[in-house]
Amino acid sequence: MIIKKETFDLSDKTVLGRLIFKPPFKASSALKNEARFVHVLNGTSRLHSPNSRMDLNPGDSVIMKCENFVNNWIPNDSSEPNEVIVIQIYPDILKLAYNDHIPEIFNSATPVSSNPVEKIPPHLIMDHFIMGLKQYLNHASVISEELLKLKIRELIHLLLHTPNSGPIKSMLGDLFKTQDYAFKEIIQSNIYEDLNLSDLAFFSGLSLSSFKRKFNELYGMSPTKYIIGKRLEKAKNLLIESDTRISEIAYSCGFNDTGYFSKSFIRAFQYSPSNYRKTFQKNDL
Repeated sequence: MIIKKETFDLSDKTVLGRLIFKPPFKASSALKNEARFVHVLNGTSRLHSPNSRMDLNPGDSVIMKCENFVNNWIPNDSSEPNEVIVIQIYPDILKLAYNDHIPEIFNSATPVSSNPVEKIPPHLIMDHFIMGLKQYLNHASVISEELLKLKIRELIHLLLHTPNSGPIKSMLGDLFKTQDYAFKEIIQSNIYEDLNLSDLAFFSGLSLSSFKRKFNELYGMSPTKYIIGKRLEKAKNLLIESDTRISEIAYSCGFNDTGYFSKSFIRAFQYSPSNYRKTFQKNDL
């Protein structure tokens, strides 16, 4: 549930924003010819891309390049709402901020090779940058177009010069270039994640009906049957090979509802997860 949303525009594009919300909250973002800086003031999430996942915690800052993302914000016991600060980066806004003289790194002709998202290494100067953004957002009347351009240049400068920022520099070279993913790569990368079919279709750039049809053509069965089967098979092996709590096994296999996990397990193997472990687990664990 969104509690408060503030946005500030430059040349008719939103470039700075703050979002305050209550988890659970899922946001799907298709970043096309744009990138995004996110700082988490409060909250915990799992940020998914077509071939990776990154856990975000309070104090984390990330840079996200052109890509499709699904961000799952996880419920917590805190009474405090989640809060994030976002800066959107567009090619034309960069030219505007730098008066057409953008840093050379953005003109890189190197092939796409960077990760879709990178965490920014913690550093005192970046902390001061975030503190400054918070102060401006708390006094929004002073935020002007010139200030927005200044903050974009300041962010880029920090990304280029923060110690241990090698992966960030690589990413900036292809910040606005998209990566192509094979359909099966998307499936196999996310099969044990807490993502639904709509999320996988989103990563594939397909409608849900087209996704299901293509999946059936490639795998010879419905996506639900295939994915649930793979998740249950992994859970079955973990029950035998480890003493991990059943709820943790369920979650690690992509089930966010232990009741549904147990019912599905019984339907597939005629044992409850706990009875399956008691019956088949090796005695020497």
